[in-house]
Amino acid sequence: MRPELFKKEDYHVALREHASILDCGKAIEDCVKTGDLKEALMYVRDINNSLETLKGLAEKKIANDRVKCLLDQLVAAGVNVMAVRRHEN
Repeated sequence: MRPELFKKEDYHVALREHASILDCGKAIEDCVKTGDLKEALMYVRDINNSLETLKGLAEKKIANDRVKCLLDQLVAAGVNVMAVRRHEN
């Protein structure tokens, strides 16, 4: 998994979600082999939830990067952004 997709403080959560997806994939494989399709669908839902979490974390990183870029542009233009920088996270 690419660490640059997530904020540093969110990476441990992303790793847990990634591990959960892999575990659920194995569980789905076992369920299909045994014919327990109802349980397999439950694991599919868990995978979807983990993917939504990862998507949200990645979007959070993108938004944060955009704010930082904008602040850098303001600084380059000579604007004093110290008050704004305190609230960027």
